[in-house]
Amino acid sequence: MKQIVKFSSIGILLISFLNLACNNTESTKTENVETIKEANIDYKSKNVENLQSAYKGEVTATAKYKAYADKADLEKHHLIALLYKAVSFSENIHANNHKAVLNELGKTVPVISPEYAINTTKENLSNDIKGEAYEFTTMYPDFLQVAEKAGSQSAVTSLSYAFKTEKKHKIFYEKALGDMNSNTLMTLPAVYFVCPTCGNTYENALPGHCDFCNNLNNKFIKID
Repeated sequence: MKQIVKFSSIGILLISFLNLACNNTESTKTENVETIKEANIDYKSKNVENLQSAYKGEVTATAKYKAYADKADLEKHHLIALLYKAVSFSENIHANNHKAVLNELGKTVPVISPEYAINTTKENLSNDIKGEAYEFTTMYPDFLQVAEKAGSQSAVTSLSYAFKTEKKHKIFYEKALGDMNSNTLMTLPAVYFVCPTCGNTYENALPGHCDFCNNLNNKFIKID
């Protein structure tokens, strides 16, 4: 009986060892597959593709927000219209930055015919909050990762400027929508400042220099 118990214990240990070895083998196989996939990605081509996509998005946003500013004015939401004008100006800077990087890489920019729907200002704000959130939580972080792996510092800079600014735009839109819902729209800013280098957007007051690109504040464009 003792010999049987001893044999059973050894058997259990052997089975456990074999299972562990199999698991390690499967894990190694998975890691190898991921490594192969990573190695097969042409990051330089993907970076160009991402920049063209970002350019298209920023050109569309430039036109869309200008139209939304006109819509807000028609609805007598003049301070929200001002916000949209400032953001439109900012997005155009991002588009031009992306275009400059593409030209530097010897690539062309796609011809864009912006497509968008114009709803009520409240609906526009709600949709834009979601859009800006997607850009700074998903789209631009993904694009930045590819640009870094492609070794394109110019792309990293341009994409970083847009990434940081979109986060601020989302906050501006959230405040505008909140004030609209609470009927306190007169608390919104009556002036904005946009950095012509990176598109960084400030409301009311300016720091001594841009937080994103260090541009001096006397270079900023006043939107009022």
